[in-house]
Amino acid sequence: MDEEVSRWCAKLTEAVSVAMKPEVVQERRLQAYQLCEEFKETAPYSHCMACGQQLASLRNPTVIRHFGLQLLENCVKFQWINAGASDKQALKEYVLSYFQNGTHDLLEEQMCIKDGLSRILVEMIKREWPQHWPTLMSEFNMLCSHGDTQTELVLLVLLRLVEDVVAFQNLQTSRRRDILQALTSHMAELFTFMVHLLTHHIERLKQLQNQLPGAEKELASSIRVSQAVLLTLTGYVDWVASQHIFADNNALLSTLYSLLNIQELKRPAAEVLQLIVNRKGKPEERYPLLVLFSADAIKTILAAAQNACSAGLDEENYIFMKRLCQVLTGLGAQLCILWGSELKDVGRPESFPDFLETLLAFLGHPSMHLCSVIVPLLSAFFRHDQISLDPSLQGKVPQILQILTAKLQKVGYPSRDDSPTCTYSLLDYDSDEEFSYSFSIHRTHQTELVRLVTDHCPLLTFQVACDWFRQLIVSPIDIEPGKETCTPHSPSCIGWDALTCFMENVLARLFQSDVLTEITPQLVQLLQMTLSFQTEDPTLLSYVLSTISTLFPVVKEKPELMNAYLDKIFSAAVFSLPGQTKTRTRPVQNVRRHACSALVKICRDNSEFMVHFFDELYRRIKLLNGDQDQLTQLEKSTLNEVLILLSNEFNDLDKQSALIQEIMEPVTGVWMADAMKEVFGNGNRFLEHIGLCKAQTSPPQDDKQGANRATILACISTMMAVMKRSKRPHDPQKLAGDFHASSGIVSRDPCCLHILPLLDNVLALMRTMNAIWSPEIRATIPVEFFKVFDIPEHDKNAVLGLTQPSDNYELPANRSTAEKIQSFLSTAQENCCHVLASACDSLGYELYSFHPFIAQLVQSAPFLLNHAPDYKLRPVIRVFMKSLVLHCPVDCQDQVLLPVLNCLCAFMLQRLSLAWDAVNKRIGMGEESESREANQESQEIIDEMFLRLITRDYLDLLSTVFKKRSAGTGYSGSDIQMETVDSESVASAEGGHKATEPEQLGELGKKILQHESLCKSMVMCIYSSLSWNDTQTCTKSLNMCWPIFQQIVDRPILPGAVKYLFSCLLLGLEVHGQHETCTSLLVQKTFQHYEILRPRFDILQEVMLQIPGVTREILQTFDHRFIFNEEHKKPISEKSRRDNFKKMISGVIGRHIGQMFRREIIIKDLKPVRKPAKRSTTDFTENADIGLVALFAHDDS
Repeated sequence: MDEEVSRWCAKLTEAVSVAMKPEVVQERRLQAYQLCEEFKETAPYSHCMACGQQLASLRNPTVIRHFGLQLLENCVKFQWINAGASDKQALKEYVLSYFQNGTHDLLEEQMCIKDGLSRILVEMIKREWPQHWPTLMSEFNMLCSHGDTQTELVLLVLLRLVEDVVAFQNLQTSRRRDILQALTSHMAELFTFMVHLLTHHIERLKQLQNQLPGAEKELASSIRVSQAVLLTLTGYVDWVASQHIFADNNALLSTLYSLLNIQELKRPAAEVLQLIVNRKGKPEERYPLLVLFSADAIKTILAAAQNACSAGLDEENYIFMKRLCQVLTGLGAQLCILWGSELKDVGRPESFPDFLETLLAFLGHPSMHLCSVIVPLLSAFFRHDQISLDPSLQGKVPQILQILTAKLQKVGYPSRDDSPTCTYSLLDYDSDEEFSYSFSIHRTHQTELVRLVTDHCPLLTFQVACDWFRQLIVSPIDIEPGKETCTPHSPSCIGWDALTCFMENVLARLFQSDVLTEITPQLVQLLQMTLSFQTEDPTLLSYVLSTISTLFPVVKEKPELMNAYLDKIFSAAVFSLPGQTKTRTRPVQNVRRHACSALVKICRDNSEFMVHFFDELYRRIKLLNGDQDQLTQLEKSTLNEVLILLSNEFNDLDKQSALIQEIMEPVTGVWMADAMKEVFGNGNRFLEHIGLCKAQTSPPQDDKQGANRATILACISTMMAVMKRSKRPHDPQKLAGDFHASSGIVSRDPCCLHILPLLDNVLALMRTMNAIWSPEIRATIPVEFFKVFDIPEHDKNAVLGLTQPSDNYELPANRSTAEKIQSFLSTAQENCCHVLASACDSLGYELYSFHPFIAQLVQSAPFLLNHAPDYKLRPVIRVFMKSLVLHCPVDCQDQVLLPVLNCLCAFMLQRLSLAWDAVNKRIGMGEESESREANQESQEIIDEMFLRLITRDYLDLLSTVFKKRSAGTGYSGSDIQMETVDSESVASAEGGHKATEPEQLGELGKKILQHESLCKSMVMCIYSSLSWNDTQTCTKSLNMCWPIFQQIVDRPILPGAVKYLFSCLLLGLEVHGQHETCTSLLVQKTFQHYEILRPRFDILQEVMLQIPGVTREILQTFDHRFIFNEEHKKPISEKSRRDNFKKMISGVIGRHIGQMFRREIIIKDLKPVRKPAKRSTTDFTENADIGLVALFAHDDS
């Protein structure tokens, strides 16, 4: 045997050496790996242990020793259960002896050896302690007595053990309970050991520092052991009983505080403190933590913070500051609970002012991360009833506001160097996008703090805002070097951006406060200064618009300012840089749109006030609309929304309709012209109209095709604006004019007569645009325009979660003709879907009963779907079709929904099935996929993501169709009732077979299931989607399966259909078995189907017998016990039956690839540990012998 072991050791040594050499070819390395793994799996326990011991010898190189330790760990993990008692004892003794003299010195030994050795001992402990290894703790004491090297190893074992038992919980419940109970019983001595060890080495460290030079090795050894103690404490302090942490007059806490000034130990000490101060529990359990608010403790933290801040930028030092910051916030959170507590009000700690001083030191630090940690705590202080009134906190408000005015400024991008924050951002963020995302969250927290401070100190906060505003408004414009106008990174822009954010939040609270009357004169002065401020920079002007929008309530107090207010907004709406024509830079476009949108928002939120100025607004807007060069079509449409919003306050159908007619008249003339109808009805004519039929050799001076595209978009935008803003009065008492239809019941929308005739051409345009993707028409398009068929970049970025780059911010927004046409086709199709969806909502019964449109819709349905790629099909389903279903009156469902859904569902079943089959085939290609080019693979990933999205959108539509709806307003003949979709519900995994209320089908769903072809296409799609490789799709489908199945199960069903439905459920388990949520729901639904179908259909036996591990005998036993209940008189619980079913079909439940080939680790349960008897709390007389024993004793004499 010794020769065989030596031979194997030589082979394994060579294999490990080959595997670790970087110059070795891949084939040889794979052979070496294979040899090592085969030996681990096949070698007997004795061989594996002998080879492991020989390879782990101290004379071997580190990598060989590490592999030897792996072999020993493998023996324990996989073969311990079959090993004899003598073999187990031999390995125990070897490992303990290795602890004593098998490693190099503490400072020389590699961490991988220490880790490997601790893993072996922990695996033994998990299998033996405490029942079969009662002397473990005494053996630990003996090991620690040998020196620092053994002490560190013992600490690593204690840490890894508690991680496995408490943190990872990778043990079965019984063994975890035994070990945790044993640890708890020894916790007092463990903590005493660690605290004394830490204290000893700290004292030794201070002594050795005075003996330098000459004591460097001993000093490093003490530091290493101290670090090991602190690391081990991190595994215990957040869950052990608090008395262990505060034992011996807070010896542990005192020691930890003293370490905050020792460079090598301050970071791990802060990490331990962080865990302690963030402990959860009842107020009385948190009370001892207030010892951390002692004057000495807070001064120590303040000194450590000041030293860290003054140390400059160092990554290790910066991490320590983060930990220290978290210690402070943890302390503050505990104080919020204990200060004012009903159980035990601790009141204001004496060190609270020093604590606030420390917080503000971190708040003002250049690092955005440190500030983001402190701000939520300060917000919590200002929300607290008692803390918010404390004079110390109130006295810090000016300093807090001063810091916030600086922190609200968006500076510190990692790619720039214009702020001290940039250097810290390089450590915290990988890109500017990540920084920007974090800053937006941080700013949200800052603005919340600003609002809270304003609530407590309104006049002071307002004064800060006024002073800041006056400072900026008189400051010269500061732009970036080399730029002509401001960009988002210009100092002036950064300041104005922060100011508008600050003022918006301050004024929002002031307008609701009691001091409003007192500050109104100053508010008027601020508004007048803003209105008189002149700038030719579009970006700054945009911030000025934000400011005057915030100050609009002042106008309600002083209506005489309205004309000047409107002058400012309308001048911004027509803003243009000198020499610019319609080709404007993005900042100019943005400020013009901002002005129009600001006016819409003001009129929307203050319609009752603004309606008094309707005539003035009407005059101004009509004047601008008459000048073709002043506004773009989009800007005109936006300003028209202002008039429609205010006209809703007329509560008069005739007046509202007349205004809408005036707005829609130019649109109707263009949209309904014979030439436009020809364009929408002929594909080739449409291509010519938008400039897609031939390549342009040079850009024309007068882009006629570009104007045509703009006209189409303008018409669609106007229709959207009219339907979006036009409303009928909510109060029936306010109805004036002919708001009721001829039936006298249906309330009409003012835009109905003007929009309804235009919808036929909207459908025609959608049909024609969709036809462009047909092979016949694509073949006629020049190569230069093939880009129009690509997925737009903004759609890709949205799916991939990427932000749109803001390069060339100040340049004109010029694009190539192909890009413009691509954008036009995308925008036009999406807007058409929104127009139709809004029509379903706004026009209601009048639309659904308008037979020409309905006939056109039913006829157009196939042409809206064919050839369109997934990203083009999404708006049709998720916007138009969903709205069509949601708002359809019950009386119109047969004529409208059934024909449209019949076409849609048959198409989607075929399309999605083919697409997911292709995805599964590509996944199954395996190694062949590696040969694909990178571009092809990237495109496949994007296509698959859009496939997932369109699938989810379609299932959401089906859910809308099937789910029961609650009563709502709508139209249904005489009773005028329409169903509105109830919220989606997820079936409880413990639920029975009776459908709960949210699971029941609505009347539309029941009607559809009576329709043979529609029922087939919908049900097949829902059940097939269970096995498509997308968990969200599976979950959505599962929520519909059971209520649908309940409706169809009582009808005559063919055995083939039963086999198909049940097979789909099993396939779903195979695909999604690795996902716990999906597995739970799938097992439940599969069992419910089996339980109902098995007594009626023997064909299910054939399906079940195809599952690996299911035999006819097992299946018959299960059926007799749990389906037919032939062996039990009492009913068996639902959970028990389902668990047995899951166990039976476990062979078909899929597993994660990482779990499929892992060897199973079996840890045998040991005899339960007898719990120690509780101490008696009875009176001492009850323990005294009062003669009862003697009284009942037998007298042998």
